Amino acid sequence: MKIKGVFFAIFAASMWAISGIMSEMLFTRYLVSPEWLVSTRLLISGILLTLLTVVSEKEKLSRLVRSSDVVSLLLFSIVGMLGVQYTYFKAIQYSGAAIATILQFTGPIFIFLYLVSQKEKSANLAEFFLLILTFSGIFFIVTQGNLQKLEISGLGFLMGIASAITLAFYTLQPRKLLVSYGEVPIVGLGMLIAGLVFQLIHPVWRPNFDGDFFSACLVAAIVFFGTALAFLFYLSSLRFIEASLASVLTAFEPILATILSILLFHHTFGKIQLMGFVAVIASVIVLTRLSNKPNP
Repeated sequence: MKIKGVFFAIFAASMWAISGIMSEMLFTRYLVSPEWLVSTRLLISGILLTLLTVVSEKEKLSRLVRSSDVVSLLLFSIVGMLGVQYTYFKAIQYSGAAIATILQFTGPIFIFLYLVSQKEKSANLAEFFLLILTFSGIFFIVTQGNLQKLEISGLGFLMGIASAITLAFYTLQPRKLLVSYGEVPIVGLGMLIAGLVFQLIHPVWRPNFDGDFFSACLVAAIVFFGTALAFLFYLSSLRFIEASLASVLTAFEPILATILSILLFHHTFGKIQLMGFVAVIASVIVLTRLSNKPNP
């Protein structure tokens, strides 16, 4: 059964990586705006997951909408869900899927820093070293060791770090909601509310690009496989493996995104940048494993 859980987690991470690559295709080949893609992805995925909740967990949904937890849900939807989706896609637009994914992958670092600042966790020397290693890796990715020149877009870097910070908020803020109501109702409603709010910024019915059958397939794949299905597979993996292992397996996302970026877009990364990728992925994985061990 553990093998099934590992497969589910890897499949989810792979779908997220491929979704990022397909998004980059839409941005570069069809000039699709990240705003329209975020609007479409959130709204349709939110509808699908909320319908699933109505069918399978109607009692939880009814209890949630009648409680004061709706305020917390709105905060999660607008700041967490909408924030992490928008900043991630903007990072892809400015710096490509590989860089955006590796920067967002540092989200657990900000989670760790928050928990330490709130004294929910104490830091040891090994964890402090891993933090230094992570930020050193980011430095190598962004500068190639040359302080006089940025190797990626400055705005792309800021959006990538913003996506990591909003990912930390997205993870930490709804903890009580997830315990009370479960993941599918909260994330489904979160996507739906965020998608509805984003219609005020860029409605789904105004794509503003000349699409064709291939672009329609890309959008459909991002919505169904890269969002709704990936999320469900990741949740399903938690039935068979511990959450810390599932989190570690999401490292397949930046690794696959980097490989596909090289193969499909012919992006080139210098040796120092690749060292930065390895440093970030390795340090975040180890820090995640250490952070999930109970304090003495």
